Amino acid sequence: MASSTSVPAGDRIPFLQKLLFSGGGTMDYLATSLMMMFWMPYFNIGLGISPAYLGGILMVLRGWDAFVDPVMGNLSDNARTRWGRRRPFIAVGAVATAIIFLWIWRLPPGLTDGWKAMYLIAVGVAYFTGYSCWSMPYYSLQLEMTPNYDERTRLTAWMTLINKCTALLGGWAMALVTSSLFANRATGHADIVHGVRSCSWLFAVMILLAGLLPALFVKERYYKAETSHQPKEPLWQSLKESAGCVPLWQLIGISFLLVLGSGIGGVLGQYLNIYYVNGGNLSGASIIGGWISSATFLTGIVMLPFWTWMAEKFDKKIVLGMLLAGNLAGQALSFACLRPGMPYLQLIPAMFNSMSISAVWLLLPSMKGDVADYDELHNGRRREGSLNAFYSWFLKVGGTLAAGIGGLTLQFSGFSAALPEQAPEVLLRMRWLYVSLPILVWSFTLIFIWRYPLSRLSMEGIRSELEQRRGKV
Repeated sequence: MASSTSVPAGDRIPFLQKLLFSGGGTMDYLATSLMMMFWMPYFNIGLGISPAYLGGILMVLRGWDAFVDPVMGNLSDNARTRWGRRRPFIAVGAVATAIIFLWIWRLPPGLTDGWKAMYLIAVGVAYFTGYSCWSMPYYSLQLEMTPNYDERTRLTAWMTLINKCTALLGGWAMALVTSSLFANRATGHADIVHGVRSCSWLFAVMILLAGLLPALFVKERYYKAETSHQPKEPLWQSLKESAGCVPLWQLIGISFLLVLGSGIGGVLGQYLNIYYVNGGNLSGASIIGGWISSATFLTGIVMLPFWTWMAEKFDKKIVLGMLLAGNLAGQALSFACLRPGMPYLQLIPAMFNSMSISAVWLLLPSMKGDVADYDELHNGRRREGSLNAFYSWFLKVGGTLAAGIGGLTLQFSGFSAALPEQAPEVLLRMRWLYVSLPILVWSFTLIFIWRYPLSRLSMEGIRSELEQRRGKV
């Protein structure tokens, strides 16, 4: 990452804390991205449940996740314990998420479609409640680890690095669960149901260990000096004040549209890789997915120091706009690079997107920290949990809509998992939808970037006013 010479010593996060906090993000990937990666193939291809049906169930679960986030954020903001506001929730959430993760993949045999839905909804509600108990305090803790404009970006650079390492392993997870280790003994074909159930124990242990790292080893910077004696606020007041934070709305708009476009494209891209590029060979497509993950990991890591440096030379929103424009171009390349019998062409748009989209997630969390300072200046309290929950609510709505729209789009294209081969017109329709829908959605993010008001200069003024009011922290 970048040199630390421009960041005052008092603003720097100790390296070990930075590393261990970033390691906690591994749980987020495993508990959400990996779970979403398995969701459609496991229940649709493996168990034969309709993609539209699964999309509807997932919309309910993500909707619950969005509902419970503001509650967890407010509870965390108002907590006053000997261990701080965030760490007790992080510990409990890690344990609960790891345990319930196992039960998602253990649908009892012989259930009707209605009872299958009830089971998945009931287990899913418990799962996302535990996940929210972990994620809201975790990302709130991130916002209060340093008051420095650039050190926030450096923290998120380490988070991005660890996340990409986890995503590299996650990219091979589908290849693992569809490998010959878990093949159907009678047919010799890949058995994703057996593979996911067998490997879920490994993933649950990883969720537990990674999730506990921030609770055990990271300090809460503002707790003793300020937040332990600030007044508590009720949920309704928290929501009202968050809704009045103008810069937060700009970040919400950017993130909502990014998640919506990525989620829709992710569902279609996964199926195109399997049924169009690899002719229905699930195991072969999973191996290609692993190589795509490896290639995006390498390009993302190579470019990460450059984008961190760029964010310290220019305002974050300027770099963000450049990255989004590049990502639009990368998505357009996908249409030419999706070709039957030439699976490795998918590496080209994947690497192109990796250089930009990963850096977008490098900048957005750092910008949330700036918004927290802006909010403190106007409301007189540190409300990282409430702000993060309000932001996350819209992010989860985006993910919920993406899950539902992705399943419905797949259904609309004419795709059927019951058919050994998909009709050419169905595959062509899937390709056009895969390329055009994310581009259409992502284009609107540039409007929100342009309207975002917090620059480096304005943040220096905000920090100066805050320190005159309550002293340095």
